[in-house]
Amino acid sequence: MKVLLVLVALGVLGGQWSSVESAAVFDFTFVDAALQYLDTGDEAVLVGIVEGPAAKHLAAHASLVSLAGQERSTREIVEELLHPRLEKAEYAQEVRQLLLTVRQDTVRQATCLSEVLAYLPEGSLIRGKLYFTYGYDIGVVVSGNASLNLAHAHFLQDPDEVWFYCVHELHHVGFMAFHDMPKIADLATTDDLLYLVEYATQLEGMAVYAAWDWRERAGALSADEDYEALQDEERMARYEREYFEMYHRLRSEPIRPLADSDWAIIERMSSGDRLWYRVGARIAATIEATQGRDELLRLVEAGPRAFVDAYSLGGVERALPN
Repeated sequence: MKVLLVLVALGVLGGQWSSVESAAVFDFTFVDAALQYLDTGDEAVLVGIVEGPAAKHLAAHASLVSLAGQERSTREIVEELLHPRLEKAEYAQEVRQLLLTVRQDTVRQATCLSEVLAYLPEGSLIRGKLYFTYGYDIGVVVSGNASLNLAHAHFLQDPDEVWFYCVHELHHVGFMAFHDMPKIADLATTDDLLYLVEYATQLEGMAVYAAWDWRERAGALSADEDYEALQDEERMARYEREYFEMYHRLRSEPIRPLADSDWAIIERMSSGDRLWYRVGARIAATIEATQGRDELLRLVEAGPRAFVDAYSLGGVERALPN
């Protein structure tokens, strides 16, 4: 059931990154061309976007998360993002200014990559690209590449958030080098769903937690609701109870084909209170606080079941970052 995510070959050793190495990861071609097309309406520019690697990345992500496994063409996706042209161009100037800021800040590009490596096992490599796009989601990852949507309102309102989301998405890339991501359309049984819950809890929880240190140093914990929640013990205790009630019920029942009602678990875990993001980050924080960074990073390799069990079965004291 698991989809093999092949990482393209770009590796950097160690935790220090130069501007040259950062430039090999950060790719601005999609957003550059999108802004050019929105200015000019040049069909040749649109075709170049459609045929480029960033558009293929977005099409692959759309297929991965589709409940029906629906394939969408790069042309369809790009036209949806950039049409009607005059309407989508209304905030192009804001995006252009943000793009300039991000492109020029090679120091924070390098910091982003170093922060990612701090929460991956020793010897890990950051591979592939981080594409900066225009209009697709906020940030996604698939097939060894990630992307961030510079036209998203969250980034236009607070440009510093780009860097913390960079850590989040590129940590996903590093994590997927160890564990393949399930394809939603392939889920058939409750055991498949259980694996997805465990997988997303470690994937998203570790990515949220990986950006914590930098956010804290920058005074940016209050800029994102996940981190506000993580500092609220009462809320987190409630989220944790709800998460583990669903999790243990799913894990303890006999394996059976999925029913329509089971899909509500994904909705509840991924949206609203974002349980697998927030509880996952709480699990990561507790493991590091009680067992150390080395154990937390070992669990990246050991995988999702070991990650959840280290918390729910290990009897460790609940903790949050200080």
